[in-house]
Amino acid sequence: MNKVCNITGNGSIFGEALDAIKGLWTDFIYGGHIFAFGAICVAFMCSILFEIPVTWDFLVIIYLMFYIIYLYDYFNGTEDDEKTNSTRARYFQQNDSKTITRILYGSIVSIASIYVIYSDIPNMLIGFAILILGVTYQAYFKGLTKKITAFKNIFVSMVWAILVYVMFIYYSYPITTEALIISLFIFLRMTGIQILFDIRDIEGDKKKGLRTFPAIYGYRKGLMTLTGINLITAILLVFEAYIGAIPYIALMMVPVIFYAQNYLDKVDRSRKDHKNYLLAAGEPFIWFILLFSGSMFLRMAPYISEATNVL
Repeated sequence: MNKVCNITGNGSIFGEALDAIKGLWTDFIYGGHIFAFGAICVAFMCSILFEIPVTWDFLVIIYLMFYIIYLYDYFNGTEDDEKTNSTRARYFQQNDSKTITRILYGSIVSIASIYVIYSDIPNMLIGFAILILGVTYQAYFKGLTKKITAFKNIFVSMVWAILVYVMFIYYSYPITTEALIISLFIFLRMTGIQILFDIRDIEGDKKKGLRTFPAIYGYRKGLMTLTGINLITAILLVFEAYIGAIPYIALMMVPVIFYAQNYLDKVDRSRKDHKNYLLAAGEPFIWFILLFSGSMFLRMAPYISEATNVL
């Protein structure tokens, strides 16, 4: 009897743990965390490339900043998501709006507190300017997407590209040509990712009169454009490394085009499968992993060479 009770109890605990993990995963994917972690990866990527010692205070600031921007955007876009991303819409419908509001305000207060304690007012003004720019898109800038083709893609990608400059300014480093090139790389990659998301929402965007690239030119030309962006970003890294404008270690990010082409092919085969778009959302993780792996290999190479000589 005791054995049966123990098995039942263990099964119940396991089930609760599994439900908790599923809940955390859902929150990570649909609650804005995936892009917040992506911003962290961009910071670590810049830390490796430019040898900037990154600190926890900056990481928390940019994490919360991007978390607020995406959580607010998703929360306010729940009605539109019911047609194009029903799973995310249900996630927010199941969450209390007051709780979301408390999280947003709590995150803002946390950012301000970290700036006051660990940085200075000029940096805080820059950080909050970007935050305001991000959260006001829905209310003030979204209408421009009906007038300017690909405005949303450019707007969102600019916020990501500016992150490089924010890091340099935060640590009082002069903004170099290297920073401009990597910022351009991030801008192009994020533009491609945003266009891919517009392919998912193409029908709804057409009905609302939004001039997204796929809505105007069709999803097939949209995919061709993304393939072109893949080639351009690869050429950018190779050429700039060749002329010595950026460190050679940046070449480790070139294989990301194969990763990107893989999820483009998946989207082409199944445009309604939201899992394929998660691969695109997670691309900043791949930038960091490739760069970190290359950095570790270069550090270990002398020891491997010595070990080989000994053998």
